[in-house]
Amino acid sequence: MLAESLRTASFHVAALLRWAEGVLRQNDTENPRCDAEWLLANVLGCGRMKLYLPGGRKITQAEHDTFKKLILRRSKREPLQYILGTTTFCDLELLVDKRALIPRPETEELVEAIKNYYALAAAPPRSILDLGTGSGAIILSLGKIFPRASLTASDLDAAALSLARNNEKHCRMEGRTIFCQSDWFQALNGMWNLIVSNPPYLSDKELESAQPEVRLHEPHKALIAPNDGLGHLEIIIREAPAFLSDGGLLALETGATQHDYLVRVANQIGLVVLTRMRDFSGRPRMLFFQKLGLKA
Repeated sequence: MLAESLRTASFHVAALLRWAEGVLRQNDTENPRCDAEWLLANVLGCGRMKLYLPGGRKITQAEHDTFKKLILRRSKREPLQYILGTTTFCDLELLVDKRALIPRPETEELVEAIKNYYALAAAPPRSILDLGTGSGAIILSLGKIFPRASLTASDLDAAALSLARNNEKHCRMEGRTIFCQSDWFQALNGMWNLIVSNPPYLSDKELESAQPEVRLHEPHKALIAPNDGLGHLEIIIREAPAFLSDGGLLALETGATQHDYLVRVANQIGLVVLTRMRDFSGRPRMLFFQKLGLKA
């Protein structure tokens, strides 16, 4: 049925977009028209809005066939960002593929909250560590915000680290970041003013109920954590004081139901809870802790 409907579609932009929107809608994609526009614009090498210029051109057979393949991929709920190969995060264009999670808007909020914190602090961070860096989205964004800070990014997964290195080059920030393969703090040495992490924090049950884009296509090891999603966050909180300078900030992205437990863990080891923040949807999302001492 899918192939038949495509054979009967006109090669005009408007008709092809209507066909693609119908296919994606039948497969329950969230934004079928928008996704179809992004994919066709990618094939034609133009911006989405240019698709609607008066007298839009016809599509060649080669472009038609390429667009068909992309729509077939999206109809199987492969994430749009993986198909396009890039995404935007904090004004950076990042390469994305199955080596790492797709950077989320909620994580952009984490970066913005860190920026706002240091806007009121006595001085910007001189050294930043990003634990579980994945695509490198957080460390590269913070590197743009704090151009004089030394940057370190770690990840246990070598493939994710290779993507982060690719993004450092893609963002024209080569040489700014030290990349380390490490199981959280295990292979790290040093002290940092700011430690930030968006670690895996989903439970197995939460992943089972996630959208197919997440459940079927993104790397599970970057999503699931033991102990009902709390395991990695607890390790980071318990071990961070040995790597934080006096007054240093630990900034974490978390699951919506995890704050009370994590705050109790922090209180046990003497970390000061600075902020419990909600994201734009109102869900508890970020925790900021400070190591006792003079403020960095």
